[in-house]
Amino acid sequence: MTSTIVNVALNRPLFKEFAYVINKEISDSHIGCRVKVNFANSTMIGVITKVGVKNNSSIKLKEATLIDEQSFITDDVIKMLEFGSNYYQYPLGQCFNVALPKLLREGGAFSYEKIPALQLCCNIDGEILKKIKSDDQKRILDLLKTGPIQRKELRERGFLSSTENALIKKKLVEIINIEKKENEAFSTENILKETPPQANTEQLSAIYTVQKNSNFKVFLINGITGSGKTEVYLRIIEDVLKKGKSVLVLVPEISLTPQTFDRFYRRFNVPVSSVHSALSDRERLDSYIDMATGNSGILIGTRTAVFTPIKNLGLIVIDEEHDSSFKQNDTFRYHARTLAIMRAKINNCPVILGSATPSLETLFNCYKGLYSRIDLKYRAGGASYPDFELIDLTKEPVTEGLNKGLSQTLEDRIGEETAKGDQVLLFLNRRGYAHHLVCHLCGHVFTCPNCDNILTVHKTNHRLQCHICDTIFTAPEKCPVCENTQLFEQGFGTEQVSDYLKDRYPDVGIERIDRDSVTTKNQLEIRLNRVRDGKSQIMLGTQMLAKGHDFPNVTMVAMLDIDSSLFCDDFRAMENTAQLLTQVAGRAGRGTKKGKVIIQTHHIDNELINDLINPQCSYIDIANKLLETRKKLSLPPYSYQAFILCNSSIRNKAFNFLSNLSDKIKTFKDNYSNLVITPVMSDKMEKIQNRFHFHILVTCTDRNELRKFLTQVRNTVEEQTVPNDIRFAIEVDPIAMY
Repeated sequence: MTSTIVNVALNRPLFKEFAYVINKEISDSHIGCRVKVNFANSTMIGVITKVGVKNNSSIKLKEATLIDEQSFITDDVIKMLEFGSNYYQYPLGQCFNVALPKLLREGGAFSYEKIPALQLCCNIDGEILKKIKSDDQKRILDLLKTGPIQRKELRERGFLSSTENALIKKKLVEIINIEKKENEAFSTENILKETPPQANTEQLSAIYTVQKNSNFKVFLINGITGSGKTEVYLRIIEDVLKKGKSVLVLVPEISLTPQTFDRFYRRFNVPVSSVHSALSDRERLDSYIDMATGNSGILIGTRTAVFTPIKNLGLIVIDEEHDSSFKQNDTFRYHARTLAIMRAKINNCPVILGSATPSLETLFNCYKGLYSRIDLKYRAGGASYPDFELIDLTKEPVTEGLNKGLSQTLEDRIGEETAKGDQVLLFLNRRGYAHHLVCHLCGHVFTCPNCDNILTVHKTNHRLQCHICDTIFTAPEKCPVCENTQLFEQGFGTEQVSDYLKDRYPDVGIERIDRDSVTTKNQLEIRLNRVRDGKSQIMLGTQMLAKGHDFPNVTMVAMLDIDSSLFCDDFRAMENTAQLLTQVAGRAGRGTKKGKVIIQTHHIDNELINDLINPQCSYIDIANKLLETRKKLSLPPYSYQAFILCNSSIRNKAFNFLSNLSDKIKTFKDNYSNLVITPVMSDKMEKIQNRFHFHILVTCTDRNELRKFLTQVRNTVEEQTVPNDIRFAIEVDPIAMY
């Protein structure tokens, strides 16, 4: 019998592949196929990385059982993962494990099952529509006139399952199962469902600039909020689809709103697939198959979508490219933007990075000539940019409202706007009722026993919660130290501000939108619909409201507590604050009405705040100032950083392990002339979930030198026996300081 020796990558923390024998003749076309193997007396699923390996060992090789007759992991994905493994210092087998959908990781079949959908089961005439009061039910019936629609799509477009079930109960629609087949390529005829709106001169110029380039090139579309960046994406995507190629669109999870999905579903007559946290394991696999076989032309997803095999990939779009959610902060610590650009380079196709507030790294690459920058300086549809107003909190009277985060001036402004029938958005990036609980007598502050973190007060449920490990405690009646019963809440969060607003404006609908009050996309859509319908005039929320939403009747946006963002020991704090304020401000005046942005602060002379409100000073001007500061201090992007991380449930064990490693590093550190290495240091929050965290920060002005150094560090760790309970990791290009 003919057999073939193969190398297999396994989900183990080892930087090597393992040789196995397959009892049949296979070729390089099987690279990427899954196999079932025995490893250390357990059955595992691995991925073939090399075929026709010579056995240089006298040990008889174990047999591998082929699961896939042909590989569905495309060559470009394999090359991207090999790059990611090398760049981010993470084992290739574990990279594959992150990249594959759960059902495939477990050895499941690469095939469709029946997919639930809705279809009309009777003729919908005017008489039937008159009897239906629900607008959403009418919208579903209208959509179904063109044919069956997957229930997943209806869910993503913001429809509740209860709305669908109501139509089923009325026997107007019925559930069917769609049976998909692999390799049913989407049609390039009649790409559009609707006629696009007229693009303005700036948009047309941006569209033409990208369209005339079909090879690898990175474009930054730097467009102010409301400038119509999405319309530019859609026009370019249309052109790519007409050529028979597919498109990958990466967006932050927070921006994956029904509004976003609806624009794609309404515009294109091409199957659209998605990857995000609300999908079931089965739905994720269906999307994976859709793209790998060419059944769908567009994939919209969060960072993990970058690993999806895509037939004839012709364009990658990364919206809100500056967003921190594109960075994975554990296991395979990749940045989706970096991997997406590498994947586009492998496929020789263009990449679009879109943002109103580009990251300093992206701007730096534009100035180096690596990326091409396209500016959209004006709002689409004739909307004007909002005016800014500063409220000096040091001159405000101390009122009940001020203690709850609302100055008297801001309260008056809210009253004026709502009296005119306009809407107001209040931004506070702190959920809960109060920042912490303190004993009035002895000053004891309630902290999490599992983490070095203050417990947040959540009054509605009478609890204290750690926002790091999510442990919940019943609100105490007395101090555990002195048994005093006088306990005071200090600081304010969205829950407390919301309660005050309801008392202060009893006749106005108020929507609080944060992770505590909104736990599903359906709950979010219900609240947003009340805002769009004009039933609610005041929105209060966290970053969930900062981007991805379009509220044409919002004429005023207020930032309640910008001061907490200004003073931070992370050198990226100023950049993050500028991005956040610019994004929040962009929610005001997006319709025909003029908008206003109000900022409350105790630091009226702060340079960053004054730059942000100066109409002559753009975000790019601010970014350029921050780049100058980074250059003087040799901070990224003028240098490159990595963390060497270690944690353990025993404090001394973690510290001693990293200290010993630091001593070994010193023996070869002088071979790298451009490196600066810190001593072993505690993380800012040393204790998290009963584990103690330490790090070494490495800074280098040469990226290749840093990579070689980190590889030597990794090899040094591999050569020794790592004690039980020690978790070791390397994080390259961190976006937050530990």
